[in-house]
Amino acid sequence: MENTYHAEPEGTYETRRQEYLEYCAAQPPASRMSRFIRTSFFSQIARLELGRDPVDEAPFRDAIAFVDSRQDCCDFSVGGLLRVLYRYPNSPLISPELIADIEACILRFKFWWDEPQGDNHRCYWTENHQIIFHADELLAGQLFASHTFHNSERDGHYHIEHALHLIRRWFDFRARFGFSEWLSNCYFEEDLLALVNLHDFAQQPDIRHLAKQTIDLLMFEMALHTYRGIMGSTHGRTYPRLIKGARHEDATNTARLMFGMGLYNNPAVLGTVPLATSSYRCPPVFERIAADLDTPRLFKEHHSLDIADAPQYGLAYDDLMDGHLFWSIQDYTHERIYDLAQETRQKFGIMLYEDYQTRYDQVLKWQEQEYGRVIDPNIDCHGMTAVDIQTYRTADYMLSCAQDYRAGKPGYQQHPWQATLGVDAVVFTNHPGSDDEIARPNYWAGNGILPRAVQHQHVLICLHHVPADDAFPFSHAYFPREAFDDVMEADHWVCARKGDGYIALYSQTACHWRADENGKAIELRAAAPDNIWVVEMGDSSQWPDFATFVQTVTAASLECTGLDVRYQSPTLGWVEFGWQGPLRVAGAVIPLHDYPRFDNPYCQAEFGVKHYTIQQGGETIKLDFQVE
Repeated sequence: MENTYHAEPEGTYETRRQEYLEYCAAQPPASRMSRFIRTSFFSQIARLELGRDPVDEAPFRDAIAFVDSRQDCCDFSVGGLLRVLYRYPNSPLISPELIADIEACILRFKFWWDEPQGDNHRCYWTENHQIIFHADELLAGQLFASHTFHNSERDGHYHIEHALHLIRRWFDFRARFGFSEWLSNCYFEEDLLALVNLHDFAQQPDIRHLAKQTIDLLMFEMALHTYRGIMGSTHGRTYPRLIKGARHEDATNTARLMFGMGLYNNPAVLGTVPLATSSYRCPPVFERIAADLDTPRLFKEHHSLDIADAPQYGLAYDDLMDGHLFWSIQDYTHERIYDLAQETRQKFGIMLYEDYQTRYDQVLKWQEQEYGRVIDPNIDCHGMTAVDIQTYRTADYMLSCAQDYRAGKPGYQQHPWQATLGVDAVVFTNHPGSDDEIARPNYWAGNGILPRAVQHQHVLICLHHVPADDAFPFSHAYFPREAFDDVMEADHWVCARKGDGYIALYSQTACHWRADENGKAIELRAAAPDNIWVVEMGDSSQWPDFATFVQTVTAASLECTGLDVRYQSPTLGWVEFGWQGPLRVAGAVIPLHDYPRFDNPYCQAEFGVKHYTIQQGGETIKLDFQVE
């Protein structure tokens, strides 16, 4: 089946659903050497849903072996295997022997770190893993309520009650605090695996209700922060293949299924396959919001918590259960919860975080050199603390930024900003954490040291400031030249057009183009540890033509002194910013923090509430997470 990108909404939900299932069913299972061996059987779930014979049982058995190996991410496999047991247990397309083997696999699985048997080297504690493990446990307990589970030596009734408590807390945290893995174009998909399973199979009405509300909330987030099916926003966590255009992005599959824009590129997306085989239906209002491109729209929102603010929300630093929220934020070494982290690690024998002490020592020494003292010891690279997001979307482009986010601290997989003009035409900067695309952070995804980036509507400034002795003493822009229709350069500016959308990127340090392994120019490198990047975007509704945009923007006054910049934007007036101090636009200080949970044309909601009213085109949707 042709893998076609759709920039405009096409098809009904049912036709798109059929199209995705057919696409999945037509794909061969992933190679047995593939890192996706744990979920390659998802393509065979599509064959089961379609009643398409034959179903290949080999990838199911590969998944069973992977689960039994207790490697990281085996909870993903269990979620898919449970879906098979619930939805297709009597299908003539799958052998009774395989069903029996899946059941046995589930009964010997370790569902949480507090079970006595086996090691705990898997990741349990991140936001997505928590809900997947908990959903797996609940659904397994329901299926085998009277059976004894081999690992825990407890029956299914115990596992039901154990899981329900944790699931309800997870829903409460997400309702009040949003997502620590904010706007992730892969981890949202993993959340959906658990949520759709709970929506379809949980026996408890409140759990089914909360699952439905949370899926709706994710669909609303995606409707706001996708551009023509591309989730080209800032992300709490991401990977290189997901941000170097959308050809290999996971979330575009769900965007195509739900909103009619995007493409099908993966037959084993953890969220899209369950959605396509579920009774869940996305409210049509979200599809309209995703396609609402007639006029520029500004979206602001807030996610997650700073650890220091936890007590005002009733959270205690010495409570092992509240620790579940802290571990999902992943600020593991924060001084307020360090003792709790050590207690959790020692009591349950879990890893909880990786060793980045060398990087932390470097940054603490750097702080002493810069300021004469350590100004902030809380520098865990994994941290996804409170974030204020601005996304500006027009018919021709989208610009998105995590405002002034953890500047100067080590990074992990956080993706602070991105400009999106097309499925391949995306631009962002980062400070590499390695010279490969595997480590976290690496050459393109994440930052060795996080920048100070801010956005006001269609103008963005990103300041990269790293130690002079860093292994990678430079920042660079991902700028795939061939993805654009026109590219023009003037002094320190590189300007590009994709369709009717325009981008101008300025670098304080003169850049040079670098090619990828295929000889294509994709990188603009600024060979300096400190650099100011400025972005101005526009389109044909704002400018008479691209040439005028380029001439006007590149002629604008722009002054850089160290890491302070004054840019006279032709559209906004003077924009002033630096490594310290506020953002000023036309003389006014622009607030960068303490955004509401939602501030957009469709929803206004304060942070911490548990109900949201969403309105568009005369239709109202209410999401209510308050259950009796």
